[in-house]
Amino acid sequence: MMKFVLSLSVIFMSFSALAADSEGAFNTKGAAKRSCEAFTSTYADQGAETYLYGGWLEGYITAFNALQQKTFDITPWQTTELMLLMLNKHCTDNPDQKFLDATNIMLQAFLPTRLLTRSDIIEMTINDSTIYIYQSVLDMTTDALKASGYTVDMAESEFNMSYVNAITQYQQAKGIAVTGFPDQQTLVNLLLVQAK
Repeated sequence: MMKFVLSLSVIFMSFSALAADSEGAFNTKGAAKRSCEAFTSTYADQGAETYLYGGWLEGYITAFNALQQKTFDITPWQTTELMLLMLNKHCTDNPDQKFLDATNIMLQAFLPTRLLTRSDIIEMTINDSTIYIYQSVLDMTTDALKASGYTVDMAESEFNMSYVNAITQYQQAKGIAVTGFPDQQTLVNLLLVQAK
């Protein structure tokens, strides 16, 4: 399991869901009704049911983005696979918790790195590999690298070799896979774990 998973318990906080009726109650559907224990059992199998959780999660996040004020994207860099991995770690430690509550705790942890407004998408190519990332996330990572003492000379916030070198040095220092990209493991360490 990846190194950053060990630090996830540090970033999880409580988060109460918005209620639909005067007593604070609302009906849940699909994965929201299930326990963390049911999810971890499914996740261990990595079967088709795991994808159903992923689909529910993507739909829930879409609704969250639509209904939450000052939020364009609560998960601007997190993949569904990463979020399921994070939820599996949390649910392993909290088997009696509802999957919905675990999801809300995770989303609360993501609030500091959410996009408040729409952002351009930047294409980053290194050798034969290409990724796409929001300009705002690129800016966040640049600020985090600079705050950690790395030199990043970003002319007009554009992706360049100075950024690749700083990311590479950061990855080497943290002992994580060296890709030169702001990949999932790097972003968790740089924007979530390091920020706590």
